Amino acid sequence: MSAPPTADAADAMPPLLDTLAKLTSQRDIGQFLTSALHEAILATNCHAGSLLFVSDQPRTVREGDLSSEIERQISIWEEGLEERLRTTSWLIGEGETLPVSTHAVEATADLLVNTPLLHDEKVTGSLTLVFEAGRPLSLTQRQAVTSCAKAIGNLGKMVEQLTIAEDSLKQLSFLHETSQALTSTLDLREVLDNTMELATKILNAQASTLMLIDEDTGELVFDIPHGEKRELLRSYRMAMDQGIAGWVATHGTPAIVNDVAGDKRFHTETDARTGFLTQSVVCVPLQIKERTIGVLEALNKTSNEGFNDDDLRLLSTLAAQAVSAIENARLYRSLREERDKIIRIQEEARRELARDMHDTTLQSLSSIAMRLDYVKRLLEHQPEDAVEELDRLREMVVEALRQGRILLFELRPIVLETQGLVGALNTYVDQLQRDGPPVFHLDHGGFNGRLSDETEATAFIILQEAINNSRKHAGPQNIWLNLTQHEGYLQIAVEDDGCGFDLEATQKTADQAGHLGLVSMQERADLIEADLNIKSELDRGTTIVLRVPLTGPTAQSSPA
Repeated sequence: MSAPPTADAADAMPPLLDTLAKLTSQRDIGQFLTSALHEAILATNCHAGSLLFVSDQPRTVREGDLSSEIERQISIWEEGLEERLRTTSWLIGEGETLPVSTHAVEATADLLVNTPLLHDEKVTGSLTLVFEAGRPLSLTQRQAVTSCAKAIGNLGKMVEQLTIAEDSLKQLSFLHETSQALTSTLDLREVLDNTMELATKILNAQASTLMLIDEDTGELVFDIPHGEKRELLRSYRMAMDQGIAGWVATHGTPAIVNDVAGDKRFHTETDARTGFLTQSVVCVPLQIKERTIGVLEALNKTSNEGFNDDDLRLLSTLAAQAVSAIENARLYRSLREERDKIIRIQEEARRELARDMHDTTLQSLSSIAMRLDYVKRLLEHQPEDAVEELDRLREMVVEALRQGRILLFELRPIVLETQGLVGALNTYVDQLQRDGPPVFHLDHGGFNGRLSDETEATAFIILQEAINNSRKHAGPQNIWLNLTQHEGYLQIAVEDDGCGFDLEATQKTADQAGHLGLVSMQERADLIEADLNIKSELDRGTTIVLRVPLTGPTAQSSPA
C-alpha cells in the first residue's frame, strides 16, 4: 500500500494547477472533467475518485476500482448535493474553509474524502477521492484536496462557458450557412437537401427528414430525407394520424422523444420498411401564418444525452427558415407557371390570328389580285364586260374589309372598353349574324355591370374561342349565349346544337392532337380565377359555362 500523502502533495499543487489549466484547451466539459479527475488522483497519490459537476445537466465521472460500499457512499454524497443544488444555491464566502467529509470503509479500510467544487463562491459539484488505509487525513492533505476542488470548480465552469460559447458560435455559423443556402437559389429541392445535411450535422443526428402535407390526400410525404435509407423514404407517404411526426403535424406542437419505444405515438412501419432503427426523435412543425404545411425532424442523437431544448430551439429556427424557402420557391414556381401559361396563350393567339387571316382576309385579297389581272385583260379585249367585273370586285373588297374588321374586333374590340362585356357581345353577335348560319341567340339576363378591364378582355377571348370552335367544328344551326348573375359570380353559357364530341378523349389528347383551344380556354379562365366547365356528347351538342367571380380582383364597379 502507498503511504498517505504528506507535504509533498501540497508542493505538487502549483504543477497540478498548471496541468489543469492546460486541460481547458480541450474545450469539452466532459473530456475536461475526466482528465481533471485523473490529474487530481495522481497529484494526491490516491487510487480512485469521483467527480460530480452540476450544471444544466449534472455530469459524473469516475476512475479507479470502486467497491460496492464505496460507490454507495459516493452516491449518497453526490445525490444529496444534487438535490440541494436543485432547490437552492450553496454559497461559501471568501475566507471560509471548504467543508471536508470523510468516511472510513470497514471492509477495505480505505478512506473516502469528499469536498465541494467551488466556482467563485458558488458550489458547483463535489470531488471525492479514495485513499488507501493509513493515518487520518492531515491538514496538508486536506489543503491539497480543497485546492484541487477549487481549481477544478473554477476551471470547469470556464470550460463549460467556453463550450457553450463555441456551441453557440457553431449554431450561429450553421444558421448563417443555412441562410446563405436558402437564399442562394430558388431550386427548392437543392436548397432543402443541403439544409437537411447541415441539420443532421449540427444536431449530431444520424438522419433528418422534411415531410410536407399533401393537401389533396391529407398524408405526410417524406419529401427531403437525409441520412441512412434516404432513397427508400423519398416520396414515402404516411397518414396524418400515424407516428410522432403525424402527431406534431396534427397538433402544430413540437416534440422531443428520447425513447421512442416507450412512446405510444411512435409508428414502427417506417422502420420496418427501411430497416432503420429509430431511437430518439426531435420534431417541429413547419408553419406559415399558423397553418401547418409539414414537419421537420431529426433522428437518433449520436451522444448519450439525447435531444434537448437547445436542439429543439435550433431545429425550430431552421424550420422557420425552411418555411420561408418553401414559400419563396412555391411563389417563384407559381410565377414561372403563370408566365409560361401567358406565353402559351399568346403564342396560340398568334397562331389563331395567322390561320384566320390566311383563311379569310388573305384569301380574299389574293382573289381580288387575280380578278384585277382579269379586269386588265378585259379592258384590253372586251371593255364592255369590265364594268360588271368591277362591280364584283367591289363586293369582294367590301367583304375583305368586313373580315378585316372582324379580325380587328376579335383582337381588341374598342366597344369592350367603352360599353363592357355585354356591349362587346352584342356587337360581335351582330357581325357574325351577317354570315348566315348558325343563328345566334343572345340573352344578357339584365346584366349591365362592368368587370375589371383584364377580366372582361379575357372572358371575351374565352367566349370567342368557344363560338369559333362551334362554328368551325360542330356545324350547329343555333348558338345560344346566356348571361346570368348570381350572388358572387357571373355565369356565361355558350350552347350549340352541333355534332358534339367525346370530351374525355379530346381532353386526354388535347396537346398531341392540336386541340389547344380547350387548353388555352382553361388557362385563360385560371388567369382571372374563373371556373370553366365543358359538357359535350356526340350528336347532342356542346355547352361551355364560364363562372366569373364578381368580388376580388375581377370586380370593378357597380352596374352603370
